[in-house]
Amino acid sequence: MKFYNLFFAFVISIIAYMLGSCANTTTPPMGGAKDTIPPLLVRVLPDSGSVNFPVKGGQVELRFDEYVVLKEPQKTIFLSPPLDKRVDAKIKGKSILVTFPTQLDSGVTYTLNFGKSIVDNNEGNQYNQYVFPFSTGSYLDSMMCSGTILNAATLLPKEDITIAFYKDISDSVLYNIFPSAFSRSDKFGYFVVRNLEPGPYKVYAFNDINSNNKYDPDNEEVAFLDSLFIPGVVLGKDKTELIQVDEKDTLVALGRPSEISLYLFREDPAKQFIKESKRLQSKMVYVRFSAPDADVYSIKLRGVDSTFILREFNLRRDSLLIWLMDTTKSYTDSLYLTVGYLKSDSLNNLTPFKEDFRLAAPKPVKSEKIENSETLERGKTTRERQKRANLLDFEILAEPALFEQQGFIINFPAPIVKIEKDSIEVKFKTPKGETGLLNYTIVKDSLFSRLLKVIPSGRILPGYEYSLNLRDNAFRDIYKFTNDSIVKTVSLPSDDKLSKLVLDLKGVDGSYIVELTNITRDKVYRSYKITRDGNLNFPYLQPGKYSVKITQDLNGNGIIDTGSISNKKQPEKVRLFTLSNGSSIITIPESAELNQSINLQTIFTD
Repeated sequence: MKFYNLFFAFVISIIAYMLGSCANTTTPPMGGAKDTIPPLLVRVLPDSGSVNFPVKGGQVELRFDEYVVLKEPQKTIFLSPPLDKRVDAKIKGKSILVTFPTQLDSGVTYTLNFGKSIVDNNEGNQYNQYVFPFSTGSYLDSMMCSGTILNAATLLPKEDITIAFYKDISDSVLYNIFPSAFSRSDKFGYFVVRNLEPGPYKVYAFNDINSNNKYDPDNEEVAFLDSLFIPGVVLGKDKTELIQVDEKDTLVALGRPSEISLYLFREDPAKQFIKESKRLQSKMVYVRFSAPDADVYSIKLRGVDSTFILREFNLRRDSLLIWLMDTTKSYTDSLYLTVGYLKSDSLNNLTPFKEDFRLAAPKPVKSEKIENSETLERGKTTRERQKRANLLDFEILAEPALFEQQGFIINFPAPIVKIEKDSIEVKFKTPKGETGLLNYTIVKDSLFSRLLKVIPSGRILPGYEYSLNLRDNAFRDIYKFTNDSIVKTVSLPSDDKLSKLVLDLKGVDGSYIVELTNITRDKVYRSYKITRDGNLNFPYLQPGKYSVKITQDLNGNGIIDTGSISNKKQPEKVRLFTLSNGSSIITIPESAELNQSINLQTIFTD
């Protein structure tokens, strides 16, 4: 009897538990398909496109069919034109409420941009990048402008860049006032500025790092349109510019209309001063300036005769090397340097100024302790064990892919003052083992006295081996150091799978830089500086995808010069060679020789 009572109680408890579970409506069912549907906007208060919106105390409500959250609202939600303080967005139930911390201007059309901030609460499914236009006046401004923002040097798209339109066309607007309207670029560098008044406008772009809606030249990049812009396109729901694009759909994204292109660059610093000074070696001083084109009118080192001082600027003249050529002194103590140069004063005017520096002697390099060093020393040659004090050590580079263009590159530790050509030979060796001598040219770098090239004359052939033979005392530097004999050999590939690209360049009306790069333009495989029509050869190429980048080198200095807002100067133009299908990607297969004709006048028409 006791057993039956216990069994009956157990059955009753199971039934009660099951009934309780069925009645529990607060617990969601387990399992099921994952939610991939973004939230649905069911109501907007007031309606999108409302007029006579209150300048004070107004509120915007977006009501959804499910609970949503805001993702990085301080970064992604913005009001155009901006206010002194950011809008306040918060969640209430299934709604997003937006209020304005300061009074709006009267008679102005605003756009409230939500970007990628709205996602559902469960799976993070993103709602479309919603834009809510409204006006504190009796009508909405209805013009628009689309465009693309690119890095000036690489031509890669720039994301999250502020594109600002100013009705005030004075030169100082970029630094001092908020834009009349603005937007931000997407992953493809594409932007649309909406609800513009009829023009004209000044147009700028900058990466607003500190989110203050103004350009800060010390930390931010910038771009500008050369001429005033007058909007000519009217907003409409059917506009291709306004379609929502999946970030994976590159074809559709790149097919959107673009009225203007802006090229983002970093300005050179406006203030000139010495940022750094130090001794890299006991007889070498390094001085770095804050801005390029430093104007140095005197260099003095206490206790050093000026005739023993050699100075060498880099290409941009923003760094300076000073060599002490006196071989009778060791300079183990501190040096006292005085630099006379044009320095920026408090009004940013360049004024003659002399600045003093105490330069401590560089710390001696500590040699690492090596176990079994005695065995290591016995394995060295007599020359290695008895390395002379005045030995000129240097680096020789010879890259097979660039050998035809550059030959042997020699990088010395100090400027060279004497070259003995009779002590220099260039030899070749065929795949069959036949050898011979080649004529060569020594090319001194026009800027760096420590760099020179030994370039063989005649045709350079695949599969051949080339050697640079230097006898003793072929070179002598400013400290009277000389070299020992040395041989540097480079073997050119003969792989049948390697390919070649030949560019036939026409319309060359000045100095240009032509570079073969990867498709992201962050690696340069070959670089030529050209001044006239002709063919450029790019041999020994691995199969793959490449781009050809061409820079209009207006002053012929071999680098891309940046722009200036104050001088209304754009950076030097960089353009990509595009195929007939519009693609800038050149696919090079195995064992191929590709020929492309490029007319620079066509590429640089804009």
